[in-house]
Amino acid sequence: MLKFFTYLKFSNWKKFFPFELVFGLIKYNLISLFYWIILFLIANDSLGNAFGIPLLFYSPEYLGNVSGLSFFLLGISLGGFIMGFQTYSYIKLGPRYSFLCLVKSPFLKFCINNSILPITFILFFTYKFVRFQYTEEQTDPWIITFYVVSFLFGITLFTALSLLFFIRNKKQNNILQDSNENPVQSVVGNKIEWYNYFRSEKKKTFYYLDGFTKIGQSRSTKHLEKAAIEKVYSNNRINAFLFESIALISFFLVGMFNNTAILEIPAAVSIVLLLTIIHMLFSALMSWFHRWSYPIIFLAIYAMNYLSIHTHYFNYRNFAYGLNYEKQKIPFNNDLIHNHSTDTTFISNSYKNILQSLNAWKKQTGKEKPKLIIICSSGGGSRSALWSFSVLQNCSKKLGNSFESQLQLLTGASGGMIGSAYYRELLYAQPNQIQDPKHNENIGKDLLNKLSFSASTHDMFFRLKSFEYNQHQYTQDRGSAFEDQLHKNTNQILEHPLAYYKKPELEGRIPILALTPTIANDGRRLIISSQSFSFLTAPNYTSFNDNFANENIDFQTYFKPLNPGELRFSTALRMSATFPFIMPMTTLPTEPEMQIMDAGIRDNYGVKFSVSYLYALKDWIKANTSGVVIIQIRDTKRNLSKGSYEKISLIDKITIPFGNMYKNFPRTQDFDQEQFLSMAQKSLPFPVDLVNMNLRENYKQRISLSWHLTKREKDFIQSAVYSEQNMQALAALEQLIK
Repeated sequence: MLKFFTYLKFSNWKKFFPFELVFGLIKYNLISLFYWIILFLIANDSLGNAFGIPLLFYSPEYLGNVSGLSFFLLGISLGGFIMGFQTYSYIKLGPRYSFLCLVKSPFLKFCINNSILPITFILFFTYKFVRFQYTEEQTDPWIITFYVVSFLFGITLFTALSLLFFIRNKKQNNILQDSNENPVQSVVGNKIEWYNYFRSEKKKTFYYLDGFTKIGQSRSTKHLEKAAIEKVYSNNRINAFLFESIALISFFLVGMFNNTAILEIPAAVSIVLLLTIIHMLFSALMSWFHRWSYPIIFLAIYAMNYLSIHTHYFNYRNFAYGLNYEKQKIPFNNDLIHNHSTDTTFISNSYKNILQSLNAWKKQTGKEKPKLIIICSSGGGSRSALWSFSVLQNCSKKLGNSFESQLQLLTGASGGMIGSAYYRELLYAQPNQIQDPKHNENIGKDLLNKLSFSASTHDMFFRLKSFEYNQHQYTQDRGSAFEDQLHKNTNQILEHPLAYYKKPELEGRIPILALTPTIANDGRRLIISSQSFSFLTAPNYTSFNDNFANENIDFQTYFKPLNPGELRFSTALRMSATFPFIMPMTTLPTEPEMQIMDAGIRDNYGVKFSVSYLYALKDWIKANTSGVVIIQIRDTKRNLSKGSYEKISLIDKITIPFGNMYKNFPRTQDFDQEQFLSMAQKSLPFPVDLVNMNLRENYKQRISLSWHLTKREKDFIQSAVYSEQNMQALAALEQLIK
């Protein structure tokens, strides 16, 4: 090898076959490079870092622990991706280098020479996860070494077994084998302008890796018939297709047993497997249909879209578990929405029920004029769930009954509401155990692995499994996987229908919880609670032509014919936490179908709903309380310290019109909600105080927006309760409610 590189001149670098294959990938196989770019960006913490995707790779979790086994599984999945890359690359590039048909085991030799990209990634990613484990997780160096060995062993094992599949039949791989293969004698060549390499298609002599220590020289195939050469590639193409088919079938069969704990593989493994499957499907199409694959894919997508509209095929729906989809569907139109919002019977009854709940709440506080406490929990995946629970738990610990008894309303979005719901459940069912650290551990447990495994195996392709809830059958998907994992993590304590909470809320024994997910069809909000909030759907202004926008739809009123109280409570929480693409939109039984998305799209902090609630009940609140305290449990401070503004580049100027809405989305909501709160404080006839509890206080405090938290993130979240600013906020809260 050293002798070879000694002879190798700079002008002849293009004759080294591994380098030739790199440029061949750029020229003929950009599809495969696209997937490698995705992995490199993830490994470099440049793609999905806001959602914590790189952390899933740096610290994969299997069966609740980061271990050598979890890194071994990640290695296995990466080995599968590498072999998928190799088979497709061989199909695309192999026929362009006909000398391969003269070597022993052509596919094996191709893989060896086509390993620059995989090896580069393995080394780069290994460095990144070792650095993360040492600096962020503070893992013992010997354990890190074990992780590295396990990871590399996983890659090696899968790669070796796959290569054995391809070289098992020596007859197929030695059709044109000549044992007198010429070794490398010298490396010389004529002077050719550098740019000719990029446009030349002439036959050239190459020097390839014939194993790991030997260099071979390509030989001419002019003396061979074209049919003989094609036979070699056809045999290997068939092997590649069989390998891809077996891998795909195995992958989908594993997906059929996604409820088995041992198959709940790390989320990073699911991501790699999904990339591999997509790559293999495309490879299978290209191996048989070549350039016709592109119009075939386009027509297939068009046909699926057409069938999803006009038939029940490919109409991937996620169900609201507990509701009956077999009955006649409820119309979804402006007329019915308007009729409900102006029905005085619905409005009057819901208002009376809320007043009943408020009177009962006041009585159990034991105060003549208590403070009415409202919790607004921000969205933000598992970080917000653990943060909201930790803040409420700490408030109970420091302030005791003065806080718990005066707590009247819980609202917000996404993960924050899951944490608040868990706190409320413990307050109701296990009040003496609410300070137990196991509850922090439970709410911070992984929710992503099972979800991502379901998404990558059968959720995006074939949904064949179903389950029964409340005597109704529903299709299993990543939504049901998420709920199952949530119930498992919290010891089934949240496994109730929505109606379960109606009586204790009316009796003032627990605070009312209101969820406000977004209706994707038209941007309205769906108010979901065990109580009816029909009085908040009524227009609060007059119009000459009676043309109201009707921003809110009350779930209890609109879906009354379908017994809305039977809705599974965890489904209601998930409907409020339907982050786009990560979780499926929930389809409600209306005509046309109502699609439900994350509450954070409209009101990520619950402030708008809270202010509407206060305005509607201002007379009662003025007469019966000493004011209102709104506690905002925020995953991110309004104005993070140590932040800076960057110069806008040429690319930024092009993308800003499209990316500005997403990038500034949280800040835009902050501006609007500050205005709402300012108007409320000035116009409501009672004091309205705002207390903020912030998780992230500066830009350097990074916590992923994900359903998975690392050990470092969990520790930081629970310690953030005791930051100087949050302790000052807690002291201020104590003064307000005592």
